[in-house]
Amino acid sequence: MDYAPLTLVAVAAVSLAAGAFGGMLGVGGGIVLVPVMVGLLGIPLEEARSASLVSVIVTSLGASLVYLKDGVTDLERAGPLQLPTVVGAVVGAHLGMVLNGRIVATLFSILIFIVSWQMLVQRGSGTPRKVPGSTWMWAGFACVFGGILSSLLGVGGGLIFVPVMALLFGSEQRVASATSAFLIGMTAASSALIYQMSGHLHPWLGVSSAGGIFLGAQVGARVSGMLSGRRLRVIFSFVMIATAFLLLNRVVRGDV
Repeated sequence: MDYAPLTLVAVAAVSLAAGAFGGMLGVGGGIVLVPVMVGLLGIPLEEARSASLVSVIVTSLGASLVYLKDGVTDLERAGPLQLPTVVGAVVGAHLGMVLNGRIVATLFSILIFIVSWQMLVQRGSGTPRKVPGSTWMWAGFACVFGGILSSLLGVGGGLIFVPVMALLFGSEQRVASATSAFLIGMTAASSALIYQMSGHLHPWLGVSSAGGIFLGAQVGARVSGMLSGRRLRVIFSFVMIATAFLLLNRVVRGDV
């Protein structure tokens, strides 16, 4: 499918805002980009999802350049979680070509509501603590799930990775966002490659979304340093709730 230049410009503009948003919260920006591309610009879900995953890779790169420089990314905990995220992404990409997306989106929305409430009422301690083996096990399962959902919906796994860091490991909110921003790049790269090989990735959509996202992600990562952990947590929770409603709306309209 060919796209008019104005459509590609609109995608780039939305990507700029989505990148800033995703970079600030560590969620990838796809939660903004996919609903706008599908609902407002009329782009098919398969192509919107694939382009969004490319933008998530760039969001991860742009935001991580800032977070790593500031020393807030928890690489010690991110390292062991990379493998389950990639496994989930590969599984999700294959499922995304055969599974009914409406069922997945509905279940995902319910999960978002639950996690959002937990994020609002529970705070990360902001100090390192010893993590038992059972916590690592649940974190690994959650990251596999996050990778699957990232590939299926093209929204980035940050909606799962941030709560994993904040709720299971007790990380301060900016540390959770920074670590999630690092992890989502691995997830998106794995699934985007599979979609590209299947012919679902439109090159110009990918370029348009990647350009705006890269600049926006760096801005968002810097803005996050100006906000308190509690404020970031509240913003993140309400963003997740809004995402759940967007996904449910897409289910009702039949866009998923």
